[in-house]
Amino acid sequence: MKKSVHICFWLCSLLLIGCANEMDEKAMSFMDVKPYESVPYTVFETTESNLSISDILSKEYQEKFDSLEKTKSIERAKTYWFKADLSNIDFEEENWVVRSGGYALNNLYLNQNDSIIISKAGNLDPVTRELELITWRYHTMNESNLIQGKYVYLELRENYFPAQIYKQQIRVIQESDFKSNSIIGFIDDAEYNFRAVFFLGGIAFLLIYTLGIYFIYKDRLYLLYGAYLLFLLMYLGVKMYPAQSTVLFGAYPILNQAWNEVTQILLNYWYVRFVRKFLDAKTLYPFIDKAGKVIEWIILGFVTVVLISIFSNPLSTSLYYIVTTERLMMIAFAVVTNIYILLNLKDRRGIYIMAGSTMLLTGSVTALIMGDIQYFMIGVILEIFIFGMGLGILMKRREDEKTILNKEMEKVKMRALQTQMNPHFIFNSLNSIRSYMIKNETKHASGYLAKFSRLIRQILEYSTEEFITLKEELQVLNLYVQIEQLRFRDEFGFIIEVDESLNEEELIVPPLIVQPFLENAIWHGLMQKQGEKKIELSVKDKGNTIKIILRDNGIGREEASRGSSGIKKENRSMAIDLTTQRIELLEEKGVDGDKVKIIDLYDDSRAPTGTEVRLELPKINRKLK
Repeated sequence: MKKSVHICFWLCSLLLIGCANEMDEKAMSFMDVKPYESVPYTVFETTESNLSISDILSKEYQEKFDSLEKTKSIERAKTYWFKADLSNIDFEEENWVVRSGGYALNNLYLNQNDSIIISKAGNLDPVTRELELITWRYHTMNESNLIQGKYVYLELRENYFPAQIYKQQIRVIQESDFKSNSIIGFIDDAEYNFRAVFFLGGIAFLLIYTLGIYFIYKDRLYLLYGAYLLFLLMYLGVKMYPAQSTVLFGAYPILNQAWNEVTQILLNYWYVRFVRKFLDAKTLYPFIDKAGKVIEWIILGFVTVVLISIFSNPLSTSLYYIVTTERLMMIAFAVVTNIYILLNLKDRRGIYIMAGSTMLLTGSVTALIMGDIQYFMIGVILEIFIFGMGLGILMKRREDEKTILNKEMEKVKMRALQTQMNPHFIFNSLNSIRSYMIKNETKHASGYLAKFSRLIRQILEYSTEEFITLKEELQVLNLYVQIEQLRFRDEFGFIIEVDESLNEEELIVPPLIVQPFLENAIWHGLMQKQGEKKIELSVKDKGNTIKIILRDNGIGREEASRGSSGIKKENRSMAIDLTTQRIELLEEKGVDGDKVKIIDLYDDSRAPTGTEVRLELPKINRKLK
């Protein structure tokens, strides 16, 4: 079914293109249209940009006009005056159209009632700095407008792209034939228009689709790619249809200029950010990640410089060099990135980036050299297709990772239940892992699950032991705190201090003897506190015993016992009672004392500043056990 739809679609496309071409041929055969006529002229080039037509008509400057001997390049710092001889044109009391190409400044000076008037065309007026909207790139005149009965003067300046002066520079045509030519030109553009609409519509559809995926999966990768597609659409939408600038910017063509330059630069900014995220460059390609961050800041710098250049002097020749420098920088970055990936290839994502960026780079450079944006369109199509395949495969990989994580979670859950740990801790930890997965933070979820699984394994292992080393006890406590910190996004600090005189690998203690007090400090002491939160665990040498002191800066036991209702409750932790009983059993080992002592901490004004738990355990050596 899908194949049939695709075949029908392409057949319709070919039919429409064929109809456009056939209409083009029929129109040209049906309309007996006369072509443009070239007229002779002389030219005067100058760096004086403020010359008036009165100056040009003076004897001093008339003597400076010369015939053009051969084609020459236009220099951006110069203004070119053309003296066109229209004495051989048979006007027959009709209007004629004068054209001389597209320029930043394209002004025609002609006679009207024995006065010199000006007809403006082009983009901007670099002489008077008038930022007015000039729609047409041609001038209309009749025989009465000729100066001295035979001449018109044109003032031309090109500020953006390379141009040539050639012998057929100035052409004229009857206004009726010009309109017919315009109709033929419109028909001639039908094929291009069809491709352009199809191309832009495809990008718009892909943009909506990408943003839809982002809102479903909450993966920032798709948001970055959507931003790239958005700026691609913003840039090409106006670039491929210049008439849109009239609709968008009205009588402010300077905004059109700013839009064109800024969107194409920001397009590269989002491209670099997408590439870094897609490659997971921070982990797999650190060089690309660091270089990409630098390039992003440089691009934003280019945006700032371009905007300053446009709004301070919209026809400054420096703008061309600024934009060209930015393009060359991006070409260099793409080439270096591809080479680096090729030499340090980690996975298939690198291949997609190399292939996609190569297609885009080839299309961009070809369009720049050939002066035809359609080459850029081809490069973009191929790049989007390749990146789309890469994103699809990446999405499948992440779904597979989620499936594996879900299976691992079920296994860990079974192990956790066997340990008889606090069920709230177990299920809250599993929910935190699921939260990371829902947010597509699979790395965090995987790391969290690995730590949680390791903790459960150690607890299962230690639960069968009467004693474990002090080092093992501290390691499992540290791992437990790391998991709680992950759950609460590092909202509290944890410090362990052990006397240097104690040999952690030789001294043994009952397993998980401190964990219930540590859990109590986190949940009842710190989680309801605002501001800095910390827990300090110190192990001190007391001769025949070791003293463990656990201190938190939480809200204190009295406030914690009130809960959200504010009414004090008498709660006693079963885990703490069991731990106290375990310590009491150690009296048989020859230890007698406080066992467990819990102290409420206050400041000078009797405001609670936390809780301190003191445990005193016998110093038992592993060899003497």
